[in-house]
Amino acid sequence: MHAARVAMGRRLAQEHPVEADLVIPVPESGTPAAVGYAAESGIRFGQGLTKNAYVGRTFIQPSQTLRQLGIRLKLNPLKEVIRGQRLVVVDDTIVRGNTQRALVRMLREAGAAEVHIRISAPPVKWPCFYGIDFASRAELIANGLTVEEIGASLGADSLGYLSAEGMIEATEQPASQLCTACFSGRYPIELPPAHRLGKHLLEQDELPLGAPEDGLATLLYGVGGATALDHP
Repeated sequence: MHAARVAMGRRLAQEHPVEADLVIPVPESGTPAAVGYAAESGIRFGQGLTKNAYVGRTFIQPSQTLRQLGIRLKLNPLKEVIRGQRLVVVDDTIVRGNTQRALVRMLREAGAAEVHIRISAPPVKWPCFYGIDFASRAELIANGLTVEEIGASLGADSLGYLSAEGMIEATEQPASQLCTACFSGRYPIELPPAHRLGKHLLEQDELPLGAPEDGLATLLYGVGGATALDHP
């Protein structure tokens, strides 16, 4: 898996090159791809962010307020490393955009000259019903916005996603053996009836208390990131 992530970073540098001074990862998930991006591009690799190991996964927090607070507690920029630098910031995915939006703001406050976001996977546009805790398509920033609009929403100087072909090639696995549902909307296992869809699908038989009856419409055909440009 580590080798595949490094290979994804190399392919990402080929697909989305940029003139910059320093490649930094979003720890820990972005580190292998950042190593690959730096090696392929020839741009120096550095650790521009420190991570608080006592803060959990922010994208699965139950509210927007907790997610934003967790991001600020989890990641801290190293001013002496990034001040005046043109940065390539490598992460594995963008879900809602909360982490990257807060991160770009923190890096600029710390003195970064430019911030170029590079993601070692395609845009996440569809819900996952196989145990990953984001179920509503309406929450996914890539649903409803172009790549350029997402970059503007995040406040980045540029944004680049790895192509699906590049990601699959980096795994050295046949595409038929991989689930790409959250990128493509093609689910390898037939989905259950609409009233059973949701992030609790694998945890219980009944719909959670208070869940909407029109679950399929909300989960699969929500407005997505269309309002992301209005976020502070």
